Amino acid sequence: MFASIGLAPVDVTLRQAGTGTAADRYIEPFMDPFAASVLRGMAAGDFDDLDAIVFLRESPGAMIACQYAFELARRGVLPKAAPQPIMLNILPADHDAAERFNRAELDRLTDTLATLGWTPEAGMVSPAETFERLISMQSAGILSGAAAFEKRRALAETGMAELAGQAARLDGPRIALLGAPLGNAALHAALDATGILALDQQALDQAHVARGRTLADALAAQAGNPFAARQPEPVYVDAVRAALKAHRIDRVTWQVEPHDDLWGWLAPQVRALCMELGIGFTDLGFVPRWPMPADLDALPLEEAVA
Repeated sequence: MFASIGLAPVDVTLRQAGTGTAADRYIEPFMDPFAASVLRGMAAGDFDDLDAIVFLRESPGAMIACQYAFELARRGVLPKAAPQPIMLNILPADHDAAERFNRAELDRLTDTLATLGWTPEAGMVSPAETFERLISMQSAGILSGAAAFEKRRALAETGMAELAGQAARLDGPRIALLGAPLGNAALHAALDATGILALDQQALDQAHVARGRTLADALAAQAGNPFAARQPEPVYVDAVRAALKAHRIDRVTWQVEPHDDLWGWLAPQVRALCMELGIGFTDLGFVPRWPMPADLDALPLEEAVA
């Protein structure tokens, strides 16, 4: 969608900011970790090289972070050079009224960015094919799950990723990692050691929203993304079923963030789906958004428990 309007954003979501910033006193412990990290980064001056940060209403955590960013700026908590927060509300719906609304939102975004000196870049192409290629390479065992994660991170942050293969296991159960998005590849690396981490829901989400060369096609891809946080249609389970079959998955590993209020309610449906398909299901329970090795030591990574 951004590429279709000539905008090349830098994805700052996965950058983990340290604690101890001026914003910390305002951040509740149950706030979405990605949201909290962006606010800490803004307070610490980590993003002073950016003119604006676009918060997507698609994400409940991003919406709250944007509201906090406006308030922290008003209170003088953020540095004067901090990027301007902008809320962008793209409806995940594919009908005329939604398209009119979404185009109005994008017009508001481009008008706001223009006041900051931005001009559209001609000829931009979304990296959808690269995202899809990384999924294929991971499924084929050409890339480990951890290596694929890092390449997708680079692609999201810079628009470029080196596609050279890296050594990965070619034996063991074929594993799918489902549930909440993660901020680093620690869990991926741990799963790589137990089998072939062939599929990652986070990758499916990234690839789906990168589809479409025209704005109309991009908006349709947004509306039809079964892995979207605010997807109003009951399409997630069917999409997971198709993916598990296509990638010949033997075992699903499920996890959510400790304060998750978005993905956990889908776990019973995924567990039932795995039973239907004869696939092992491992519920790791709560895993931090940026897990450290110590967080993973006691997890049943090699067990398939219903």
